[in-house]
Amino acid sequence: MEDREIGRTESLCPECLRRIPAARVRQGSRVFLEKTCPEHGDFSSIIWRGRPSMEDWYRRLSRSPRGNPQTSEMEGCPYDCGLCPDHRQGTCTAVLEVTKRCDLRCPFCFADGSEGGSDVPVNELIRRLETLSKREECVLQLSGGEPTVRDDLPYIVERARSMGFDFIQLNSNGLRISRDLPYLKKLARAGLDSVYLQFDGVDDSVHRAMRGRPMARIKSRALENCSRTGVAATLVATLVPERNLDQIGRIIRYGLSRVPTVRGVHLQPVSYFGRIPYRPKDEDRVTLPEVLELVESQTEGLFAKRHLVPPG
Repeated sequence: MEDREIGRTESLCPECLRRIPAARVRQGSRVFLEKTCPEHGDFSSIIWRGRPSMEDWYRRLSRSPRGNPQTSEMEGCPYDCGLCPDHRQGTCTAVLEVTKRCDLRCPFCFADGSEGGSDVPVNELIRRLETLSKREECVLQLSGGEPTVRDDLPYIVERARSMGFDFIQLNSNGLRISRDLPYLKKLARAGLDSVYLQFDGVDDSVHRAMRGRPMARIKSRALENCSRTGVAATLVATLVPERNLDQIGRIIRYGLSRVPTVRGVHLQPVSYFGRIPYRPKDEDRVTLPEVLELVESQTEGLFAKRHLVPPG
């Protein structure tokens, strides 16, 4: 079957990070992102495999920029950091990194967190929150590293709530909140709404492969403490071939068994950046149509492909 270009975009050279043109190219039911760096040559990666087609699923969004840019445009995206005049969308969820420290050393980690990292000074965090609160109405997610290594996190949550953030979420591996109920109570009193809980499976064999240690009982205790304090939770699974694709249905059913504390399940195909154990091949990637198929088959149709729609 003849290759067919179905769209163009911009990407980065994986060797030098130069911004380069890229094309989405259909080969049968598969779509590849193809690009050429003038220095390092051609690259091709699978981005879509199966049905529905990418064209049927893809929704074009019109530009919806907000006013009051906070930085000037210098080199352009992705090299500039911050809300520049060329920012194309308003903020839906603001992810605020509060630390680079972490109490795990996961083989897969987009942030490459470690025990030896540093915290963002609290005064700098307050300044960023003030800037954001004046510019956007959005969900606030506190992230890291592992945010709960900070003893002053309840104060940060309290200040964010006082600035008008209506929904505050904590991105966490669950270690501290599983063992330190008084700490979670402080977070709840300060205004924490939800924990975005790392949850890659229900078996410790999966946790050992993904996070380097058994975590099943820790996740269970973390959810029990969320229930005790009235804090909601979303189960967040990083999906990696040969690691935990067989866990999707079990994760969903586990979440259903923990309603109303668990409000949702977030399935995110692995992205190979940050700390990763190997350079990926196409077979190391899982694409959205494959996830849809696995959701339907592993829940025996309780959640079917037709129930799932693109965002926007």
